[in-house]
Amino acid sequence: MGMKWIRNRTRCGPVALLATAAICLAAGSAFGADPTSQQLFNYRETLLKGSVSASITKSEDDCRKICAARSGCAGFDHATKENECRLFESIVSGRADPGSVAATRALITGYKDPENPPLDMRLSKLKDADPKGDGLLQLSRDAYLAGNRGVGFEAVNLSMQRGNPEAKLEIAQWYDPRTFAKDRVDALDANKAARSYFELALGGNEKAKRLLTSICEESGNSQSTYASSFESFLGTTYCEGSVDP
Repeated sequence: MGMKWIRNRTRCGPVALLATAAICLAAGSAFGADPTSQQLFNYRETLLKGSVSASITKSEDDCRKICAARSGCAGFDHATKENECRLFESIVSGRADPGSVAATRALITGYKDPENPPLDMRLSKLKDADPKGDGLLQLSRDAYLAGNRGVGFEAVNLSMQRGNPEAKLEIAQWYDPRTFAKDRVDALDANKAARSYFELALGGNEKAKRLLTSICEESGNSQSTYASSFESFLGTTYCEGSVDP
């Protein structure tokens, strides 16, 4: 059946025959029954060293799914040539091995960085690099998708401080009543949005020009769904005259 049970720590009984082990894996009882959403860190061309709980013949994708669904799985490695999937209950280290791939729940101490490092690690490295803020902006988007508002907010603001126009435009749209992002800022603010559009438009940013024009038109429409959001709008500051030189 392509399976070798190294150590039985399942809830399927004191002794697991091969057939029973297969059923346990399929049912999700091995290594703990509760699924986990914790990130797996990916290491290409890597085999792991540690305590192996099971060795099975599975594709890399299936191997990942099996490990990810079990909180007691510390990680896995997969040898492409043999199509062998090894599940680990604990991991000591990693070693380079072309044609193999590994993934772990915790970073491997003293080994290379994973392909998908933790958000705070990415932020720390980008603070000392990324002069144009492109990497910080992407990190911010990734962080918000992962539900990490702290890293997301710090990264996008650092990107904006480094002069990244896309970061400034993105933040402005969060405050814009029409595209208000309540998961990213505490309150909508039409003036904050318009100020950023205005400043970017003066620098020749075409998207900002279009957004400034549209928010000015919206602010003058008393029938607008967002009319109450423009009660203190500084239309004479942002909407009169031209932003072209």
